[in-house]
Amino acid sequence: MKVLHLYDGHEQVHDGRGSVPNVVWNLARQTASAGHEVTVLERQWDGLDATAEHEGVAFRRLNLATGADEPWTRVPYEMVSSPVGLARLVGDRTNFALEALRHLRGLDFDVLHVHLPFAASVLATVAPWLRDRMVYTAHLGELRLDALEDGGSGEDAPDAEDGDSTDEEGGLAVPEIVKRLSPDVYLANRAVETTVLNPEIREVFAARGVPESNLTVVPNGVDLNRFGDPDPAVIEEVEAKYGLADRPTLLFVGTVMPRKGVVDLIRAVEQVAESGHDFRLVVAGENDLDPEYTDRVRSLIREAGLGEQVELTGFVPAEELPALYALADVFVTPSLEEGFGMTVAEAMAAGTPVVGTRVGRIPWLLDDQRCGRVVEPGDAEAVGEAVAELLGDADSREEMGRRAEKRARNVSWEGVTDDVLSVYQEVRQ
Repeated sequence: MKVLHLYDGHEQVHDGRGSVPNVVWNLARQTASAGHEVTVLERQWDGLDATAEHEGVAFRRLNLATGADEPWTRVPYEMVSSPVGLARLVGDRTNFALEALRHLRGLDFDVLHVHLPFAASVLATVAPWLRDRMVYTAHLGELRLDALEDGGSGEDAPDAEDGDSTDEEGGLAVPEIVKRLSPDVYLANRAVETTVLNPEIREVFAARGVPESNLTVVPNGVDLNRFGDPDPAVIEEVEAKYGLADRPTLLFVGTVMPRKGVVDLIRAVEQVAESGHDFRLVVAGENDLDPEYTDRVRSLIREAGLGEQVELTGFVPAEELPALYALADVFVTPSLEEGFGMTVAEAMAAGTPVVGTRVGRIPWLLDDQRCGRVVEPGDAEAVGEAVAELLGDADSREEMGRRAEKRARNVSWEGVTDDVLSVYQEVRQ
């Protein structure tokens, strides 16, 4: 089988950062290892060759006049916060689609797997002959899911200027135009198959008119070897680098932005500190994407007197992450929005118990609290109570860690890729 992945996002796929590129790369390499011919079509990033091959996956890169050639610039999260930015995003993705179409006409493929809705919607419109080979994976979290549920009815009126709505933290919400003209629904109604991360998303798509027969639930996966068996030498280096040897470690992995609930995290650990627990919290991830929000997080840390206990690391090299998960006593993710919960699965693969919120697939991953604790999103007090409970009970942490490591096997990339290959086979019939 010949599979072509199309990725028009703001990050490179191989050796990149971010959850969606991680999904694209792992599906591509696992499909290639299963004996299929796999190509990834992405934009031309500065310093990368126009063509390349990694682990049996061929890469073709589009040299575009629009957008950015440096990863993590012109990020959609920032661009859609204004009508001008949204127009630039749509213009760039349209240009991407038209240049991609020029390449697609000369490529032989059985399945075109698309992962973001803008460029793919353009392709489905101007080249309808692609639809019967197009598989769309909707990487949706609660924010865009809420927009789909609202369906442009006007029930969730915009509060900000220029037709944008804001969330409770004052961060990004979904622009009104995206609510009214959902590119996700548009694309799902044209692709021959759409995979979604959880049953709730499937129900919302079906309610918006997408045929249920075209919707399949396929979760994201986790690399069990990478996170389950980190290099002991790297663990020792990371332990020394972040000063994790002398007290219990709490870990958060993700970009510092409103939807990740980092403000709730700081409020929660302030409560944990007040209850008498000593700990070190490592906040591992980009912290310059939303400078105003990051400044707010830093202010809360100072006001709570947690400067010696909390570290905002900024970007963490990929090779350090497995060691951080292994060193953590408790992984904490107070997200307000997730489609799946990739970092939760990674922590579980490392045998680390989790405190997570009832969003995305986190409750399912934690198996009715057998692998950690589940609390309501936005409830910092409940997060703090759950963390304090686990810090005070080493036996529970150890038992939950064992269960977590075992359960993570249910979402190995090998198994997830088998599910995706089944979808591809249906497309070929």
